[in-house]
Amino acid sequence: MGKIFGIDLGTTYSCISYVDEFGKPVVVANQDSSPVTPSVVAFEEGGNTSVGQAAKETLNTDPANVCSAIKRQMGKRDYTFSAFGQEYTPEAISSLILKKIAKDTREVLGEEVKDVVITCPAYFGMDEREATRQAGDIAGLNVLAIINEPTAAAISYGLNLDSPQTVMVYDLGGGTFDVTIIKVEDRQIRVVATGGDHQLGGKDWDDAIREFVIGKYSEMTGESMDSIYDDLETMGDLELKAETAKKQLTQKSSAVVRLNGQKIEITVEEFDNATRSLLESSIEKMHETMDAAAQKGVTSFDKILLVGGSTRMPQIMTRLKAEFPTTPIEFCDPDQAVAKGAAVYGINIAAFPIDEGGDAPKPLTEVDKSNPIFSIGGGKGPIKIVNVISQCIAVRLVVDDNGREEIVNQIYKNTELPYTKTLPVGTVVANQTSVYMEFFENGSMDEFVPEDLCKPLIQGELGPLPANLPKGAPIEMYFNINEQGLLSIDAKDMTGGVTKHLEVMLQSVLSKEEVEAEKRKVQGLKIL
Repeated sequence: MGKIFGIDLGTTYSCISYVDEFGKPVVVANQDSSPVTPSVVAFEEGGNTSVGQAAKETLNTDPANVCSAIKRQMGKRDYTFSAFGQEYTPEAISSLILKKIAKDTREVLGEEVKDVVITCPAYFGMDEREATRQAGDIAGLNVLAIINEPTAAAISYGLNLDSPQTVMVYDLGGGTFDVTIIKVEDRQIRVVATGGDHQLGGKDWDDAIREFVIGKYSEMTGESMDSIYDDLETMGDLELKAETAKKQLTQKSSAVVRLNGQKIEITVEEFDNATRSLLESSIEKMHETMDAAAQKGVTSFDKILLVGGSTRMPQIMTRLKAEFPTTPIEFCDPDQAVAKGAAVYGINIAAFPIDEGGDAPKPLTEVDKSNPIFSIGGGKGPIKIVNVISQCIAVRLVVDDNGREEIVNQIYKNTELPYTKTLPVGTVVANQTSVYMEFFENGSMDEFVPEDLCKPLIQGELGPLPANLPKGAPIEMYFNINEQGLLSIDAKDMTGGVTKHLEVMLQSVLSKEEVEAEKRKVQGLKIL
């Protein structure tokens, strides 16, 4: 039987797991005997690449050809990484990380990694999710599903699914932050509300240490801070030292960073002061999510689960205890929970259909569905996972008699899936021959959304309309988001019956031809 693997494709570290013959999720260590692999890719002249710890250590010797934190660029068509005259998309870079993880796993287990479930932040939009799937495709993997990291962590934690409970998952990884409130009842994991920031993570705490050190160094030596910023090798070296100092500050009252021969000490108090705004930003996002949950009638939770390696920083626990003095707060296997939960979820796909927001499971390449371990919670039947939409869906409309156009939200984030909506509109002028429609994705909760905050999703034209239509002739738009979070829109002219069906044509992900081109490019690289 081929194994199904869960992969936590992280911003700073990645992890892979599978469910063993005893029904236990097991993390596979890499060739460095570590359960996690740095999500770093270093390119060398001649077509060789290194991925993981070896690539990370290249930051202080050849930083210009080292790519890290690529997860923050997923779903962005205007970003590429350049090395030795070649351009690499975020999907291609991510695929190299996946190929490295799969390669190390094959060497340990003696079998190919093929069927996988990959996790992503809960607030990822359609572009980012599809880009993650494409990274797996480019790596030669069969991506069964893309599921949300907090949901995977909740599965891994082994919640007692026979006892109703509400849990808040505080997930602070290396480069992204998620907060999700989940209700568990009647063998169902129901996501109530989710929020986060894909530009907030442990890397930002590292950067704060780096800024502190550079500032102190400038004070001590009189050398300008700009001279340090302009030295790529020094900045790369500081990136490594800052992360080490952060880890030391979880256990010690101070840490020392050396910069150009100078010893610069940073105390826990100085570190906390330098990063307070980052911590408070996560608390603000947490309260936004709590407010969204409260609108659905969920005003309290039974426990807080801490997920992500960055939650080990003492300031996180201290701040959350101050915020919730009577609520149990527990670590949920910070580095490995997400990968383990994804592996368990993959096993459930094999055993029986599961509804999970994000993406519809793909066919397995090879699996034995008769194996009795394919269950969670004692084999009492399938778990249903009910998710919410993580971004708002909007349409461009004419909103007054002066012809003023606005992008207007129609479906708000944290709406439970599946969801349908009918929007009645009308033609703008008499004798209008067609209707041009534009739909967008955004993270704003306002009714009217500035265009610079929106991502285009779908556009299309309804027509030809019947002749001699008056101004305001009725048109209806039908929004449908299924249980997998996939959006489709239908429009109908209510006078003549003309209809138009629109499927999401994501504009910020690779085309099929581009995916094939990236596959060929990646296949030409040797991963050391």
